Formats: sequence, C-alpha cells, structure tokens
Amino acid sequence: MRGLLIAVSLLICASVGACAQDSDVATIEAVDDVVGRLDEAFEAQDAATIKSWMTPDHLAVTPFYDTPQSVDELLATLADYKIKQTELSEPTVTLLGPSSAMRTLTAKLEGTFADKPISENVFITAIVVKQGGKWRERLYQVTRLAP
Repeated sequence: MRGLLIAVSLLICASVGACAQDSDVATIEAVDDVVGRLDEAFEAQDAATIKSWMTPDHLAVTPFYDTPQSVDELLATLADYKIKQTELSEPTVTLLGPSSAMRTLTAKLEGTFADKPISENVFITAIVVKQGGKWRERLYQVTRLAP
C-alpha cells in the first residue's frame, strides 16, 4: 500500500510539474505575441493598436528620444518613427512572477527618427505585465551596443 501511495504521489507531482511547464510556455508565447504585435504596429504606425498593447503608465526609454516617453508622447511622435528592427538573437523571456515577465534580445535598428539616421546594434528589454486578463507592455528600453 505504501508503494502505491508513493507512486500516486509521484504521478501527481509529475502532472503538476507538467501543468506548470505548459503554463510557462503559454505565458512566454503571450509575452512574445505582445511584443511582436507592438513591433508590427510601430512599423505600420498604427496608434490604436500600439495603445491597446501598452499599459496606460507605459514608459519607453531609447537613445533616439530625448527623455523617457509616455504612451501619449510616443504617439505624438509616431509619424517621425521610421525604424525597422532585425533581431540578431533569439528573444529570451524570464518570468518575474505570475503576472509579469521580462523579454530581452539584441537587434539591429535601421531607419530614421525625426529625420535623424539610425543604424545601430542594440539590446532591448521589455517588461510585460498581465492586467485585467490581458498581457501588455509596461516598459520598453533600448540600449546601444558597441559597434
């Protein structure tokens, strides 16, 4: 009987572990989806989509803005944003808790912002949070990398 209890306990632990892993995979996919949709929306200059995938208190910090930017400030300069991003590394998603995650990658940015040329390799960090059942980006930071 004791052996049966141990076997059942191990089976339950294995099942719970598999469920947690499936949940992690779904969260990682959701985080990647949010950031991917935002990248596409910026390239398409789709303000409504951008706003829908960011938290109201979103903050963007990049080398091409003069200061950290709120959602409204980002949208006010959207017409100046003509940058294409090419991923240089696979994105990495780190779960920070049940409703937050950090996504990082290196990328090449090329184009212009406010008619100033941009061509540089960067490290990108996005913090994505789940609010009201929907994943949204809360922070976007771009750091220049040495050539």
